[in-house]
Amino acid sequence: MDEKKVKDLTAYNDRFDEDPTSFNDFQASDYVKELKNQGKEDKAIEVGRTFLEQCPELSGYINYYGYALYNRYINIDDEKIAENEKLFYDILEEIASHCRQERYSPLEAAINKAIKYESKKNPVDYKKLSDLLDYLDAPTLEDAPFVNKEGKEFESKKEKWYRMKVRALYEIGNYSECLKQAQIAIGLPLKWHYNNLNWVQYYKACALVKLGRYEEAENVFIALKDKFRAVDFSEILYDLYLHTGRENVAYTQLFYDFFLNGFDYRFVSNYKKIAELAKEKGEERAYTYASAMIKKLEEEHGNTYDVDVDVSEYDANSASYLFDQFYNEIMRHLDKYIERHEGRIVYYNENKQFGSIGLPTEEDNLFFRQADYIYDEEVVRGDTVEYSVIKTFDKKKQAPSSKAILIITIF
Repeated sequence: MDEKKVKDLTAYNDRFDEDPTSFNDFQASDYVKELKNQGKEDKAIEVGRTFLEQCPELSGYINYYGYALYNRYINIDDEKIAENEKLFYDILEEIASHCRQERYSPLEAAINKAIKYESKKNPVDYKKLSDLLDYLDAPTLEDAPFVNKEGKEFESKKEKWYRMKVRALYEIGNYSECLKQAQIAIGLPLKWHYNNLNWVQYYKACALVKLGRYEEAENVFIALKDKFRAVDFSEILYDLYLHTGRENVAYTQLFYDFFLNGFDYRFVSNYKKIAELAKEKGEERAYTYASAMIKKLEEEHGNTYDVDVDVSEYDANSASYLFDQFYNEIMRHLDKYIERHEGRIVYYNENKQFGSIGLPTEEDNLFFRQADYIYDEEVVRGDTVEYSVIKTFDKKKQAPSSKAILIITIF
């Protein structure tokens, strides 16, 4: 098969040199397109700029001119961009000022190149990133997922825009607009990929905190807690409760995490918080066990930890043994730290291992799981139990709820 014949541009070149204003829209478009396709970007840019200046009535060539600019100055290695960022962004502005967001336009490709470049910086300039995203009209972006040649599916252009915009707005402190864009994103009928929707929800909740809408933020954090592992929501909720003067709720969250997580150096910061609470409450035995355990744990990981009590008698004991002693001391005296309640088991499903505790002043009973008993006990309907309450999220009802935790049978 013969190679495609390269169009002879001599006639166009001569006409352009003689009188650029003599071109009609088709001829101008054809001329710039051929220059671009033949790799003559500099000439295509010269011709395009001349048409802009002298032939404002012409428009068909604009996207070809824009792609010539894109090929020459935008679609280049990051190292070359870094050598002359001003030129890169001047050209980007030139493309944006003349090319609309439409099919066969270089605008999206140019903006996406700039976004990728800025996103690789450390730290990221989120104000710059937000401004770049503003060049694009989000509602008109493609919302169908991108599928590569191997058939693997990725986020759509619209999904990517909202994911990045919501975070950028939060990072630059524009919390009201962050919340607004997050709400728009959540309401869109998009097919979300990876954890993109969870991240949008997360930054929405963070913005709600900054705006003082604490209960709304709490509900979002709780809804995310069990399904989004990239963020430590326990720590976030703990700080939120303390910030809003709900110490009992914060400490209940802390002790519940202590119960769930067990012995693991990753949670040493929680051990330290509980140790300080034991010290404040005058629980000397628990504080001593905690001090000895934390000291050993930190030393095992090459750190130092100063203690203000004598723990020499535990030098021969392992950190795991000391944790068990510390754990038992805490669980035996939970009423010293957090609010405790008494109730009676009114329902229990042995197969599914959940049930409910009767609440005399409430219409609905309080849900519990057998796994939230502190000790391995047989659950019997009619038992009187001691427990604490924590806010949770009912996935079935898709609404905030509560459940009993840290349960102990009294009789």
